[in-house]
Amino acid sequence: MNQRLNLSHLHYLDEFLLFNSNDYHIIKDKISHYLCPHQFDVDAASSLNTRLNGFSFGNSALYDLKYSAAVAITIDETSPHYLFRINLEGQCKVEHAQNQVLQSYGIMTVTHPHTQNRIMTNHRCRNIILKLTQQDVDTQLCKMLGYTSAESLVFDSGVSCTTEALNSIVETLNYLCYAYYNIQNWSFISASFTQYLIELILLKVPNNYSLQLNERRQEVMPSYMRKAQQYIQQHLQSQISLAELSVFCGVSSRTLQKSFNQYCQQTPLEYIQDQRMQGVHQALLNSQSGDTVTNILFQNGIQSLGHFSSRYKKRYGCLPSQTLKMKVA
Repeated sequence: MNQRLNLSHLHYLDEFLLFNSNDYHIIKDKISHYLCPHQFDVDAASSLNTRLNGFSFGNSALYDLKYSAAVAITIDETSPHYLFRINLEGQCKVEHAQNQVLQSYGIMTVTHPHTQNRIMTNHRCRNIILKLTQQDVDTQLCKMLGYTSAESLVFDSGVSCTTEALNSIVETLNYLCYAYYNIQNWSFISASFTQYLIELILLKVPNNYSLQLNERRQEVMPSYMRKAQQYIQQHLQSQISLAELSVFCGVSSRTLQKSFNQYCQQTPLEYIQDQRMQGVHQALLNSQSGDTVTNILFQNGIQSLGHFSSRYKKRYGCLPSQTLKMKVA
């Protein structure tokens, strides 16, 4: 990968040291406790030091793991978690069945629940590791598919994850680190954030349900609904009434309301507000020096600043001004 990852807020993980040890038995016990049951071997001639930073949010956790020696790790089949590893330094080789992935900077690999993996690192290997429970991932997959899947979810690993997809995931982890460190009562919104993060991974990391998930998102809907969504996107900076929207689409307001509930699980007003909310959030994250919250909100068609800020905080856990400060920081 030629492009460097934006790791601007992963440094907050430095504030959450879980352990730092040179003792083999302590390292084995601690890694088994925080990450997964495993065995690991290390060259007796090497000076072993292992540092783990991180925090949990709901049933999930985010870790920063670094070994100072070349080690060989065998992950136990009893682990009920997905482990998404993003390499930041050094190299490691990940083996599963007959597959091997050489993981260097910017490559992501996945360890699946109840599968044995062998990971061999060099002495400089450092990984960011996202830990998700199989139950949480399966629950979100069921919601997105609209049915309970019979076949186990299997992610592709390594090179198949695009630069755009990996950047989207890293940006979300950046926000997670910032929010966990800076936002009071973060635990109250951690469940909804976990749901969003899992949805992002299911859509961005190729897996055996990618086709069904994309088809579900592109589910055939009436042409007037597509016209409505297009009209909304083009007029987010203006006030949009249900009456003018229904005239533009050539259907009654009642039909439009029923269709939005059926295909978007939202009323037309909720859909418009949600699109504006997403637009503002992205604009704040992409803001430039000199941008203000007021200007960004006005540019996205927000007139009631106080009311919008309350809804924004409920969704993202902080005020728009805090998101802007995060970008500046």
